[in-house]
Amino acid sequence: MSVPEEEKNPSWKLKAAAVGGAAAFTAALATGPGLGFEAHSDFLLGLGNLPGEFVESLPWVVHSEPVNALSIPTWAIHFSSVFEYLFAMNMVWNFSENSGNEKWKGLTWGMLPLHASGIAACTYHIFYNPSSLQFVVTSQAGLTLLGNITCAIAAYRIAVSNGWSFGELNPFPKSKTDPNGIIIDTTAAMPLVLTEKKESDVALAAKLAALTFGSAYVVKYGELGLDLPFEKNSLAAVAIVAGIPAITAFNFYNKGKSEGGEGFSMPSFGFGGDGEGLSMADVKKYGVSGTVAYVLTELAFWAVAFPVASTALYQSTGHWPDVINDTADRTTVLGFIFAGANVARLLVPLRLGAALALAPWVDENLINRGEQEVEE
Repeated sequence: MSVPEEEKNPSWKLKAAAVGGAAAFTAALATGPGLGFEAHSDFLLGLGNLPGEFVESLPWVVHSEPVNALSIPTWAIHFSSVFEYLFAMNMVWNFSENSGNEKWKGLTWGMLPLHASGIAACTYHIFYNPSSLQFVVTSQAGLTLLGNITCAIAAYRIAVSNGWSFGELNPFPKSKTDPNGIIIDTTAAMPLVLTEKKESDVALAAKLAALTFGSAYVVKYGELGLDLPFEKNSLAAVAIVAGIPAITAFNFYNKGKSEGGEGFSMPSFGFGGDGEGLSMADVKKYGVSGTVAYVLTELAFWAVAFPVASTALYQSTGHWPDVINDTADRTTVLGFIFAGANVARLLVPLRLGAALALAPWVDENLINRGEQEVEE
């Protein structure tokens, strides 16, 4: 007896639903302008945007919404991203406990700048996207870049702890006797410690939905009773962008301390799972060439610091800095450079690695170049 095609391939229902959803979305885009919706029109039975008369009757409301205020669904997308990321950071931390590999906690810390990037996006919308706070958007881009770097570093440390090395692009063994592959296979065969769920998937989804839509309604309509979002206060924006991630970091710091760890420590970039990282002593092994190479890497940072800081100021204010005649511009540029210097301090092992990589070239082309010419 022949089996119907739909029973052989049950995924056709999902594909049909996806095509139908795409067609409905396309139709909505085509007919949307003719449906009569305007800015802040109530839709989704009033759930997407509450009726204007109802909002104005709320006892705390003292301001009218600007035309560019986000709708509830749009706010929900922003807040769901923030809360989902917090859930993911906590899950990664718990996986570290279950796997016994502390390097996974480094991934949680590496995700922190990306968490701050999400907060920056929400902050810009809280103040209704003013051009005077354009630096928040620039900061969001910078935090995203920094977060991508820190997550890559954390992933590298996890890979190294599992037997991977720079000597191979593919961590799987080339043969059954490859020692690297044996280490990886041994790690993969280690039993995973299982713990009982603290809450069900349904409870977790309900918590996410409550936090997402609760935050969306509170921010969208709660801030209409405040003057701050309409004052375009730069200090308040910076406090939000820095403060909320700081609270998150403090929470994980205390969690690490309570579990008997250090709370937070700078990551090691050694070439072993628990080996020592690079230090200035490694650079000094190259003698004068190593010292000169390190100086060149430091000069490279300062060579790009001023142009980058000037560009950041231009993106934020719309004008290039006048560091000679304008005290405010000079202070702002120095502040950007100081902030960059502090970020660079977190990347000391990478800077030392760059110096070590540069040392042979310095030795051959700068330090001993004259001796080579004499020999020729």
